[in-house]
Amino acid sequence: KRQDSTGEQQLLDDSGTPTQITETASSAKPKSQWHGGSMEASYEIDSLRLITASFSLNRYAYKQDSYGSARSYIPTAGGDLYRYSSLNHNKGSFNSISGGLDYQRSFKNVKGRLLTFSYRIETGPNTSKNRLTYNDMYASEAWTDYLRRIKNQNTDGDQSSTEQTFQLDYTTPFAKYHTFETGAKYILRQNKSTNDKYDTANEDDGAPTFDAENSSHFKHHNDILAAYAGYGFAKEKWSARLGLRYEHTLQDVKYIVGRGSDFRKNFDDLVPSAKLGYKFSDMMNISLSYKMRISRPGIYYLNPYINDTNPESISQGNSNLDSEKTHSFDLQFSSFAQKFSCSLTTSYSFTNNSIQNVQRMVNDNDIAGLPNPTGKQVLYTTYYNIGKTQNVNFNGYVSWNPLTDTRFTLNAWGGYSHLTDGQSLKNHGWNVSLWTSLQQTIAKTWTVSLSAYMQTPGVSLQGKTGSMFSHDFSVSRSFMDKRLNITFNCGNPFKKYFKYNSDISGPNFAYKQQYRFCMQYVALGVSYRIGKLQARVKKAERTIENNDVKQGGGSSSDTNMGPGK
Repeated sequence: KRQDSTGEQQLLDDSGTPTQITETASSAKPKSQWHGGSMEASYEIDSLRLITASFSLNRYAYKQDSYGSARSYIPTAGGDLYRYSSLNHNKGSFNSISGGLDYQRSFKNVKGRLLTFSYRIETGPNTSKNRLTYNDMYASEAWTDYLRRIKNQNTDGDQSSTEQTFQLDYTTPFAKYHTFETGAKYILRQNKSTNDKYDTANEDDGAPTFDAENSSHFKHHNDILAAYAGYGFAKEKWSARLGLRYEHTLQDVKYIVGRGSDFRKNFDDLVPSAKLGYKFSDMMNISLSYKMRISRPGIYYLNPYINDTNPESISQGNSNLDSEKTHSFDLQFSSFAQKFSCSLTTSYSFTNNSIQNVQRMVNDNDIAGLPNPTGKQVLYTTYYNIGKTQNVNFNGYVSWNPLTDTRFTLNAWGGYSHLTDGQSLKNHGWNVSLWTSLQQTIAKTWTVSLSAYMQTPGVSLQGKTGSMFSHDFSVSRSFMDKRLNITFNCGNPFKKYFKYNSDISGPNFAYKQQYRFCMQYVALGVSYRIGKLQARVKKAERTIENNDVKQGGGSSSDTNMGPGK
């Protein structure tokens, strides 16, 4: 389906009056394919020893031709400063491969004592190819040099992240009501990014010429060593946990091709956690907890490659970013019953060095490494550890079965955020999202379900993001004693296109963008179960979960080991 976007960038004077307006538009019709699969297996050597294994593979490939245009003018004067159109041939792929192995050893004489060895490997090679051509170029005399730096571009990119993790966990009860746990984890993480530019000026005379000066080969290596110790107490209705984790991070950055100086950094962090719980009954409990989380910047935040595909808006990563540290306090209540279950959580969190993308209108001479600067104003985006964020959040989950074959589910999230860089930038506001579904089983073989999702505008350091609403329904029919299942899905049948708005502003600019995209779809699924396998694959009680990398605006999280998880 076609995707469209429009943008308006305003350069403002001291009174906030626009002195220059640049309008952009683009239209694309992407095509994509997804393939994936997963496998789990377990083997019980004997009643005390268990081996589990897992493997998954996913591949997403895309290609699209997008058409764009730009026009810049002074509101109080006639005529254009410059204008042009563009054609971009774009294709690429996102891949993920992961595999894991766990060995769990329990002990005959001590119930609850466990020793677990775990290994996991994950890799995500991605590729991209862009062929950008500019046409219908016009510039007034004062903007001739600016338009001259807009040249046809051929760019080939490869990004990958390979991660290996070794983990040891040991837990044992003692003195009837007490538990001690300890463990260690070692993560080897290698990020690579290659962005090759080619000069197409003489392409008619042969192959494009490699532009080493404006290309970038970048490596970012992380070694993370963590160790933890924890204490647990449980007696009658009360329970408590205390934990402390130590993390040592070695960061090694190398620039193989392109501008930048190699450097190494070491980080040492102590990560505490605590939790107090009270159980009203076996089905109802309440808990109060504190934890500190560390979120390390991913390769898209770190990559210093200058993306000047859009000459009006230039972006670049920052390889000097530090890890975020977030402190959070949570109060949770849970109740589970046959007909009605709910889980309610209220939390407060703050981060003093959060990673924020900052956009400024700057003279392009001030962007180090930008090819062919002209002294004109451009919108420049990069990342800094400058954010001071505070969040008050509410999460709720409700499941209700008013009748035997009827189920209603509601997930709700709401929060108030306050963000500032400690200087001139600040923003605050509410954000709420709701997901609800109603499922009805008919004659034991038919299942009909309806669901809807709603999200209010979000808050960022310099503006706000758009709202969202979508809905879908599905009908499923089972045959042959539920071995054959056929499902029909339809998404957003009454509204083909959705609009998503984004607003960003700074001391001397305002930028608005609107996206229009299609969320309407139909799908038919068929599944057939062969054989009569009824037993589930057994899993180790402890395994590896690494969620400490911040990707594309993701939230902070920890390394999920020991009492800090």
